[in-house]
Amino acid sequence: MTPEGIESYGLGLAKEEVRLARGDAGWFIVADALTTQIRDHLGVRAAAVEHIGSTSVPGLLAKPIVDIAVVLAADVSTETAVEVLEDLGYEYRGDAGNAGGLVFVLSVRPNHRVAHLHVLCPGDEQWDFYLSFRDRLRRDAQARAGYENAKRALVGMYHHDRKAYTDGKDDVVLRLRVATADSSADRSS
Repeated sequence: MTPEGIESYGLGLAKEEVRLARGDAGWFIVADALTTQIRDHLGVRAAAVEHIGSTSVPGLLAKPIVDIAVVLAADVSTETAVEVLEDLGYEYRGDAGNAGGLVFVLSVRPNHRVAHLHVLCPGDEQWDFYLSFRDRLRRDAQARAGYENAKRALVGMYHHDRKAYTDGKDDVVLRLRVATADSSADRSS
């Protein structure tokens, strides 16, 4: 998918800007194209590739930047993954450790991001969190509303400070994460 094609779906945000938009079906088209491209280029080096984050939840207010997570196959070095993904145009931004693994951004022009990519090693608990958090927001209207309300309040305070906006979401994400883990444990009992 071309950068222009990605932007035609209303995706993209300047580096420090924080703006929310209502997710739509076009975001899933872009996410599907990007995940397919990543899956094809990594091949057997990727155990799984998933669309995550707010843009993966139909209708949820979100920053118009697609989030994707990859868990590497057991024998793949992170250096290999970085090389392959940089060849696709993703800019490697470093290892965020437990806060997101190896982080990459896809920009359509300088400092105008359309996708964030998180690459995780096998067994990283962040993978399960990404999927369970996404799935909880998809099925739980109350969790979705709470998360959306928190994001609205934060964007009003931090519309030009993405780090402060993201840091501000940490409390609500942590509460939802704990509730998600608790409800998963209840279902498995």
